[in-house]
Amino acid sequence: MSASRLLRVTAPFAAALITIAVMSVGAGAHDTDFNDPNDARGRLDVRQVRLAHVPGPPTWTIITFAEWSTAGMWDRGYLMVLLDTQAGVGAEYYLLVRSVGKALQGSLWRVHATGPDSYLGSVPTSRPSRRSASVQVSLRRVTFGASRSFYRWWVQTVFTSDLCPRTCQDRAPNRETVLQWRAGMSPTPTPTPTPSPSPSDSSSP
Repeated sequence: MSASRLLRVTAPFAAALITIAVMSVGAGAHDTDFNDPNDARGRLDVRQVRLAHVPGPPTWTIITFAEWSTAGMWDRGYLMVLLDTQAGVGAEYYLLVRSVGKALQGSLWRVHATGPDSYLGSVPTSRPSRRSASVQVSLRRVTFGASRSFYRWWVQTVFTSDLCPRTCQDRAPNRETVLQWRAGMSPTPTPTPTPSPSPSDSSSP
């Protein structure tokens, strides 16, 4: 299955995106974590996604409910992180993680409205456990819209098997996106000044 087709398969989900800001839950100050329900068939049902974004390039770790082997995912299982870096609905880029037999391979792709998507090169990927995979990309490799100080992202998995002949898919968050500020561009809260006390009236009655 081509990377372009994988993204086309996820298109029905893209029409109903709602932005949410996901805060750290039990994580470090530079992590964005969220849990996803057990709501999809197949071995790539997402349980949790962790984003480590400072210091260094953003690194997403996708954790599934079931264990899976790298060899068993060859030509059957794919994990994607979709990136919305410009105005409009939908992703402009995605990170694709796939098995090439004994190892995982990560790549960065540019989405095109018509024609095949563009391969932009490889990205680092790893397997922290038998239930997870991590992928990383430098944001210098993607283009942001004018004055765009943030990006939105979400995760998509696709898995085929005897139980999933037409693919089992999972999207996390289910119908939402995660808003992530770019490094050094998050808004700084403006402190509310404390009102000065009124001078007491010292005049005699």
